[in-house]
Amino acid sequence: MRRSTFLKHIKALEEEDLRSELTLLYDKVKEVKQFYMMEIGSEEDRKKRYQKGKDEITAKFRTKSYRKPRRPRIQKINKVIAELKKISIFNYEMIDIYLFSTETGLNFMIEYRFESVPLNNLILKSFNKAIEIIAENNMANDYGTRCKQIIENARSYYGITLALRMIYKRLY
Repeated sequence: MRRSTFLKHIKALEEEDLRSELTLLYDKVKEVKQFYMMEIGSEEDRKKRYQKGKDEITAKFRTKSYRKPRRPRIQKINKVIAELKKISIFNYEMIDIYLFSTETGLNFMIEYRFESVPLNNLILKSFNKAIEIIAENNMANDYGTRCKQIIENARSYYGITLALRMIYKRLY
């Protein structure tokens, strides 16, 4: 169905029919419910949803063995981030998610001495997106120390540290 057809359908409906239609969508479509939870819900509701996303990201990095750690589930982490991005109302709320993803990836690299191209790409891509949103919303003062700490934590991996510094210098 095209947008114009949909708009004609909506215009033809009475106010009560529109309300029942919205109620039906809210009950049947999970994404609609999540959207309204983020749009109309309280700050606490949004924080719960973002905390759930952080927990899912952490779970994708979890492994049992130090000797031979399981590779992190990068595709699933990207999927979690994409889902959060879809339902986020304000783009600056995603800064924390991107920085958390960067920090968790770095901690995994350091703790398990695990390095791979997909993990490096996740770290750099997440940090880059966070820096872009920080610059767009003029929030450099709010996240400056956290970004510096990320770069400091990556110091044992020269290639990543250099790339993170280059990304950071674009903003600061």
